Order: sequence, then structure tokens, then C-alpha cells
Amino acid sequence: MTTDRRSFLRGLGLSLGAATALGSLGITTRQALADVTAADRKFLFVFNNGGWDPTTVFAPLFGLPTVDLEPDAQPMDIGGLRLVDSALRPSVRAFFQRWHERCAVLNGVSVRSLSHEICRTIALTGDSGGLLPDWATRLADERRGEHTLPHLVLGGPSYAGDLGAAVARSGASGQLDQLLTGDILEGSDQPTDRPGAAAEGVIDRWMRRRAAARRDGAVLPADQVLAADFAEAIERAGELEAATGDVTFTGGASLTAAAPTVVEALSSGLSRCVSVSEAVSWDTHANNTQQSQLFEGFFGRLGGLLDQLQAAPGEQGGSLLDETVVVVMSEMGRTPKLNASQGKDHWPYTSYLLLGSGLAGSRMYGGYDDLYYGSLVDPATAQPADDGVVVGASSVGATLLALAGADPSVVSDGVVLRGMLA
Repeated sequence: MTTDRRSFLRGLGLSLGAATALGSLGITTRQALADVTAADRKFLFVFNNGGWDPTTVFAPLFGLPTVDLEPDAQPMDIGGLRLVDSALRPSVRAFFQRWHERCAVLNGVSVRSLSHEICRTIALTGDSGGLLPDWATRLADERRGEHTLPHLVLGGPSYAGDLGAAVARSGASGQLDQLLTGDILEGSDQPTDRPGAAAEGVIDRWMRRRAAARRDGAVLPADQVLAADFAEAIERAGELEAATGDVTFTGGASLTAAAPTVVEALSSGLSRCVSVSEAVSWDTHANNTQQSQLFEGFFGRLGGLLDQLQAAPGEQGGSLLDETVVVVMSEMGRTPKLNASQGKDHWPYTSYLLLGSGLAGSRMYGGYDDLYYGSLVDPATAQPADDGVVVGASSVGATLLALAGADPSVVSDGVVLRGMLA
């Protein structure tokens, strides 16, 4: 077990209320951000299922006959952001008024498909095959030895690829908690007597010896990797069992329900990356006015989650939010024009909201052309340029790896958008 992971287990009892002491130390957000290195950064991925409509909030394409905006849509300028406003979305307006200095909006990202499954896979991995690890898993694996659960998935899709030892899913109904306590046995179709504490200790020791022997005896390279991962998993299971009662892994179906676990996992050092998703679909093929309602509710809950990240202490003297990059995305966008059912169908270009440590905030990046295709972008500025490159999900992934101090060249077709980095 590494020193950092030992520190996590010792420190789980620390109250998040310690954040109130930050003001007495005279630590400013600017100072805290300056102290955050790439290796210190944590990541929170918020995934929205079904495909949101960027023209509702992120893409202010006013005056174009090729794009249908809401009848009451108005431009909204907050700091360096130009967004779409509506009287129906006060929570969206309030969110950007509070957090715009940290926010980077990236428009015109290509996901190359109209299929939910393929778009989802491309958005999270840059590839359509589903065999590569997603961005959160790659980022978590970079510091894998320092975290008991490097990538904790509380909800939404995830792709482990060949880095499965870095990922753990909490389970939609809290199965991870039940596995750690043994309560999952009570859900068996066959009555099962639970072993006593002494018997559990014998089983645990036998499993550790078996895993170590298998690791040490592996000969073929593939077997060596699998055996080492298995032994590591057994070790981490013991660490998690020791932490039972201090952290709950039940994610819930909303950002509000997941927020306490997100904060606990990141602030304690349990995880470097956490992925969350809500039990909501943005797939509005009929009645696209639902998008406004979805954005209104979502940004209200997202703002509440950021408030909790801001209130929690970070490791470098500022808040947890000062050390965290929040990536908010959907699997695809929606067509520029309404269909016969007053809805919008699938569209292969979308928008991302990124905020937090290492990003040049209060700015718009990328763009859409008059036909609502993603604009070519100059990577040095991340602004539209006639001789630029297509911004795909791989470029988002490469940029996140650069933020984490990792090698972005592992993403074969990704270009780091240097202009987004502070």
C-alpha cells in the first residue's frame, strides 16, 4: 500500500467542515489555483444521456435561417461568455453569473455519428469500438498507485479497456456498499449463512496469499498483467472494507444525491476521477421545449454540486473545486431545425462545458458555421480558423490528458487545444 493510500485510510474521519478554516488562513482562490500542479488535479465527469441541444444554452446562433432557436431566446453576455438566455431558465443564468470565471465552453465538437451507442463511445473514448479506456480511466490510471479507487463510476457509461484495475462501479442500487459489508448475500435466491469475523479473516488471508502466489508465478506477459491486477484488486478490497462506514458509494439518480459521495471520494484521496450521470434522457425527438426544462433543472443541481466542491478543503490549501476539473458533456447534439413533431433529431456536433483548474475560463472556444457544422479550429488559440483542424472528442481527451500532466500522444488522432489551457 502506498503512503498516499495509507493517508487516505487514516484521514477518512476528517470532517469536510474544516473548509471553514480556509478563510482564517488568508488563502485566496487565486493563490490556491497557483499552487495546483498537473499531477494534483482531480477530475469529475458529468454525462448527460440522449443528446442535448446546444442552441438552447451554449450556441448563440441568432439570425440564421438554418437554425431554429426558441421564440423567446435572447443573447446572454456574462464575462467573456456569450450564451443563450430565456426567462424560463433562471437557474442557468444564475449558474453562469456565479461560475463564469471558471467556465470554458467548447462548441462544435464532432462525435461522427447519429447512433446513441456509437456517439456515447466516441464521446468518452475517441473511438467507436468500445475497446479503449475512457478519458476518466486514462486519467485515473496515471496516478493509480495513489488512490484506492482511481476511477469511481457512480453512474453513466464507462469503458475500462485494458485498464480495468483502475475502475470500480458503485452499482445503481449501491451494490459496492453491499459487497463491502456482506449485505449482498441477503439478496441471494438461496439462503446463505454469512461467515463469522474469524472465518472471514481466514478467507481474506487465503485470498491474499493466493493472489500473491499467482502474481509471482505468472510467466506469460498477459498472465503477469492479469495476475498483478488481481492481486492489486484484493489489496484494494481490504482497504475499502476498512473504510466501510466512512464513505458511502450509493450514487443516486441525480447530481444532488451523488454530491456527498463525489466530495468524499475526491477530497479524501479515495479517487482521482469520479463519473456521474442522471437518470434523465435528453432525447427530444418530439417537443424540443423540453430541452429548456432539462437545462433549467440540470444547472440548478450542477450549481449545488459545485457549491459543495467549493466548501470542501483541497490538499493544496484552497478548496476542492480549485483542484478539480469538471467536464460536462452529452453524447451528441440535436439538429438545427425542428422536425414535424416540433422536436429535434440526432446531430453529430455538440458542445462541452469544462470548468476548473488549469483552464482559461470565462471564454468561448470552437464554434459552429452557418449550417451548424463544427468550425475548424486553430489548436494554439482554440478559436475558429479557416486553416484549422476538426475538433473531435479525441481532441477533448488529449487536452484533458495535458491538463493532468499525462502524455496526450496516446490519443492517436487527438490534438491538444492549447488555447484552452491557462
